[in-house]
Amino acid sequence: MTRLREPGALERPNDLLEILFRTLQDPVHLRLMRWLLASERPAATHAFGMQDKGLAVIAGQVAQALAPDRPELVGEVETTLLTAVAAAYGYAIAKEALVGALGRRPSRRARRSGAQTVADMVQMHIRSKL
Repeated sequence: MTRLREPGALERPNDLLEILFRTLQDPVHLRLMRWLLASERPAATHAFGMQDKGLAVIAGQVAQALAPDRPELVGEVETTLLTAVAAAYGYAIAKEALVGALGRRPSRRARRSGAQTVADMVQMHIRSKL
């Protein structure tokens, strides 16, 4: 949230997504998330900030910053962010298999490339809606 308030932060989605991808590199965080989601416990809903609607708050801030006169953009930004977070978690959880399917090994370079690609896709998609 703090990074979103920095001047020009929305013009650098790759920086913001890099934080997410880097966070997901923490093996303890990732193991806990796998366990929590696989357990299908009610607590799993809290893992993504469902109580405080963290992703919705971020989407609202992004939409407001991009187009304050277009409240309908919030839904589009929510879907876009949901897709970006899902891509980041998908890569974090299945990177060995996914990168292996390309005949490669997971690496810092592959992670950065993946984060940059997701950031580019997010930026292009949101700009197409403005």
